[in-house]
Amino acid sequence: MEKSASARPRTALNECVKVVVRCRPLSNREKNEGHDEVVQVWPERGAVQVLNPKGQDKLFTYDAVYDANADTQTIYDEMVRPLVASVLDGFNGCVFAYGQTGTGKTHTMEGTPEDEGIIPRAFRHIWQHIETSASRDVTHLVSCSYVELYLEDVRDLLSKDCKKLTIRGQELNGFYIPEMTSIVCKSAAEMARALRTGNRVRASGRTDMNEHSSRSHAVFLVTVESQHKPSNRIRVGKLNLVDLAGSERQRKTGAGGERLREAARINQALSSLGNVISALAENSPHVPYRDSKLTRILQDSLGGNSKTIMIAAVGPAAYNYDETITTLRYAHRAKAIKNKPIRNEDPKDAKLREYQAEIERLRALISQRRAAEKRPRRPPRGTPDPRPVPAEEDTIDTASLESEHILAESTIEQEKCKTEELEQQIRQLEERLVSGGGDGDLLDDLRQSRAVLDARNMEIAERKKREVEMQQKIDLEEETTASVTQTFASLQQEVDHKTQRLKKCVTKYAALREEMVELREAHDGERREHEALQAALVAGLRRRLLLADSFVPLAGRAQVARLAYDDDQDAWTRAVPDR
Repeated sequence: MEKSASARPRTALNECVKVVVRCRPLSNREKNEGHDEVVQVWPERGAVQVLNPKGQDKLFTYDAVYDANADTQTIYDEMVRPLVASVLDGFNGCVFAYGQTGTGKTHTMEGTPEDEGIIPRAFRHIWQHIETSASRDVTHLVSCSYVELYLEDVRDLLSKDCKKLTIRGQELNGFYIPEMTSIVCKSAAEMARALRTGNRVRASGRTDMNEHSSRSHAVFLVTVESQHKPSNRIRVGKLNLVDLAGSERQRKTGAGGERLREAARINQALSSLGNVISALAENSPHVPYRDSKLTRILQDSLGGNSKTIMIAAVGPAAYNYDETITTLRYAHRAKAIKNKPIRNEDPKDAKLREYQAEIERLRALISQRRAAEKRPRRPPRGTPDPRPVPAEEDTIDTASLESEHILAESTIEQEKCKTEELEQQIRQLEERLVSGGGDGDLLDDLRQSRAVLDARNMEIAERKKREVEMQQKIDLEEETTASVTQTFASLQQEVDHKTQRLKKCVTKYAALREEMVELREAHDGERREHEALQAALVAGLRRRLLLADSFVPLAGRAQVARLAYDDDQDAWTRAVPDR
């Protein structure tokens, strides 16, 4: 098995970002308010059509689309499972959800206890592979980290104090966060526990559009290291699971105070992400990754060393038409982004190699201690000589002999305790390492059956993808093929046919002009939204300063300036809480 895996090329061909669109059903609130559905989804064609109440309908095509009837298991099997399999093979992977607030991004990524999302399914997939499919000659080390980007600060969700972190950059390995907490896991349950621990302190709040709105961008990082014992080759796969906060408009969310400040930061980061997507799609010589910490975190996933899936979440209601069109446009542009995934073999910073080197060092130290214990010890000073001695020399201090004997015994006990401590350290390090597969013919049969099942599922998913691609090609080339192969019995038929083609061209031209007008209006609306947001923030700052100057003594102004009124808790809290 290992030989066939190593025969595959280390460097993959340039591949585009896979884009998936998921449309949720109408919510109860939208039904009660009488909103119409304007989004139609055709999964077999990979197409999404948005009914335009003012003009011509919009049609977009993607790698895969899913309507309200599709479950998360289908999305995972068809799109995400091959990416996680690549991570287990040593590639970098990224799955991130993008879209308006309240469209189901967190539900898709994390899910509920009754309907698991992509993240917990990825956990079970990883450990299912390690426990049943991997070779016994392969040792694995799985670690995870969890960070959030809140108010443009990177926070460690797995540390006790949620300390702020700094992003560093590397030319080959992308971004990294030096002080980020990394937890070594031995099962999918431990990884799910780490996810729940981070979610307890993740920033969230209520808005008019979402009862539990994410107020931060969250990134769950999974690192899978594997070592093939006979060849001593190490592969490292990294999986970034990103749940972005949703874009929102003040007039719809009713945000104010701290929620307004959070919305400003969220929209700023998402705007920078949109600029990066546009620059990469247009092959711009400059890509503005440094405009936001979010784009720096996603730098390797967009145009770098990673296999990436973008899940665009949209809502079907008519009153969200503008936001839905904006999301679909950005998702359509992301299809043109090309990444350069490379298998990560024998990296210098592999933890697996560090742990094994530490185990070897401790074992060598134990061997030295045991060898020293076996060597004959010199008798303690003052021990009586068995040879006959004169009577006058038989006056040895008995108390001195006993104290030296006790000291020697305590030294021996200390050496034994140190040896036991070293053995305990070795056991703790070895417990972090997990060997693939298991013993027994039953597990061998189970591993083979699961490998066959996974291969068939992958084949089914690939066939569905090819069917969608072929249908899109047929739709695209149908008109050209008809014009080339069609023959005319008379000159009038040819004139009529070309007149129809001319009308179609005029219609496309009108649609493009309408698209330009809509883009200009969307840009102007977004600019006005940012200006209104900025004006609201400035007004709040002026009001705070006016109150401080008028009613707060000079000695207490610094403390008051750090406070903000929390509408959810109905109390004053720190503006940037020390969580």
